[in-house]
Amino acid sequence: MATAAPFKRFLCVAAMSLVAGALVCTPRARALELTLDVSGYAYEETTDTGAFFMSDESAPTFFSAGLRDWNQPDQNRKFGLLYTGEFTYGKVDYFSSSGTLTKDYYKGRLEGYAAYRVNKQFSPFVGLGYRYLFDASGGSQTATGALGYDRLSKYLYAPIGARIEPIDKLSFKVQYNLFLHGKQTSYLSTASSAFGDVINDQNSGWGTDLAVTYQITDKWSTYGFYRHWDIEKSETSTGTIAGVVAFTAEEPKNTTDEIGIGIAYRF
Repeated sequence: MATAAPFKRFLCVAAMSLVAGALVCTPRARALELTLDVSGYAYEETTDTGAFFMSDESAPTFFSAGLRDWNQPDQNRKFGLLYTGEFTYGKVDYFSSSGTLTKDYYKGRLEGYAAYRVNKQFSPFVGLGYRYLFDASGGSQTATGALGYDRLSKYLYAPIGARIEPIDKLSFKVQYNLFLHGKQTSYLSTASSAFGDVINDQNSGWGTDLAVTYQITDKWSTYGFYRHWDIEKSETSTGTIAGVVAFTAEEPKNTTDEIGIGIAYRF
């Protein structure tokens, strides 16, 4: 992991520079769209041996609203800025050996991409992404009486991919997410004031984001997407009870899958 850290820092700086440069070269929002979608969500943690540990599933559907501009640069051999921002809310069903419960889920996602138009059909891009997820379990209890607690998940990553338009009105965005860093905060104090909160750093993982868009009219389009995250076990940290170090804690290896459909309105 130590040898990968300098490369990730370099890539982060390089991606920031490219996105900033594309922003300077893009003085106006050419194709701002309002997006509305519904999706299904599945998250699962496994032990070191690959055995099931816990899972979350959307109950039954997530709802998202956002703004995006995925239009390719206006001319061949030119750079441009693409971006996505969205907010998601839904209910989640939690399952583990300690019982089940239903909780609130909030997610924000912001991505900026520096795209280079090779021709009308193909525009590769690289950028930066940030994902913020809040899992509101504090004050809840499972069916067996186990106490829930709030959790905050933050990802920083570099989207690398391409926008592809094989025919008029139909486009694809194919994206690999190079995981740069994650930070998981477990607010154990929301389960019991005797516990101290725990922070775990995540350094290894990857993701994909695949989307297809069909332009119905000049203003309206429809789209579908599939997103996947595969994150390795976190670094180990310590936890306290009544201010005394009492245990170690880590985030297990986990996967996330999201699939959804939506509509977009172009301003």
